[in-house]
Amino acid sequence: MIVKRNLSVRAVLRYTARPLAWATAWAVAAPLAYELSGEERLLLPFAPVAALAAALAIVIAFRNNAAFARWNEARAAWQAVLVAGRSLARQIITATADAAAAGTVTAAEADRTARELVLRLAAFPRLLAGGVRPPVDWARVEALVPPGEAAGLRAAAVPATLLLQRQSAGIREAIRAGALGPFDPISMEPPLAALATAQGTVERIARTPTPRQYAYFTRRFVQLLAAVTPFAVLPLVPDAVWWTIPLSLLVSGVFIVLDVTGSANDEPFAGAVTDVPIAALCAEAESDLREQLGEAALPPLPEPVAGYLW
Repeated sequence: MIVKRNLSVRAVLRYTARPLAWATAWAVAAPLAYELSGEERLLLPFAPVAALAAALAIVIAFRNNAAFARWNEARAAWQAVLVAGRSLARQIITATADAAAAGTVTAAEADRTARELVLRLAAFPRLLAGGVRPPVDWARVEALVPPGEAAGLRAAAVPATLLLQRQSAGIREAIRAGALGPFDPISMEPPLAALATAQGTVERIARTPTPRQYAYFTRRFVQLLAAVTPFAVLPLVPDAVWWTIPLSLLVSGVFIVLDVTGSANDEPFAGAVTDVPIAALCAEAESDLREQLGEAALPPLPEPVAGYLW
């Protein structure tokens, strides 16, 4: 995720180099062909090109709104993971502490149960992140789940789903041991369901692209606009035809940047600087849950690198 206010020209050019090269080629070819041939038929009326630009602006606005909605939904799903994990951890910690106070289990048993269940929750975002932006950080997962559990997760087709199943089983075992009350699952099921729902949302966004025709036709129309704009600008500067180059690039460049922006936002887990910062969110989830357990030495949260948060 881009967190700095200003973008570097180099970074912008890295995303727009190819379409800008196309636009530049036409911007140079139009006045060059006109100077060499003097052919008046090369000149296009500006009004139809302006109408094309206006129509294209509407298409790009629609596409970019859809792309941002997709990115925002992905970010909201990850926030739902954080919120549901905090809520379930709070319930587990308070319920096990109450069981220890009532004498149902010892304080050590209550603490062990709470730590096992809460740290397993901290592993969930890392497994979900590895599913949509591989690889899984298995070193951190192994440090969070009970010994021997990571091997089964590694072998699972969808490790995040298996972990939620293990969490449900762990809650049932805690009830049988007396660390949780028999009615605690009633309040703990909604956060578990919220985690599963957020997982489904993240997986849907990662595996189901925006209908490709939106991106395809938008890109083709931007290329068409970049090709015809120089020929429509030529009649506007008959005594200084080389001004066609910067003027046409100014027009087509705006549409190119907007098109590239929409394409970047459309893929929130592509491993690009425009991604949802899932690595930072995983670290935030672990830090929050460990703090709820009363730990003082919390893992450091990732800092932006050169203005980008991963």
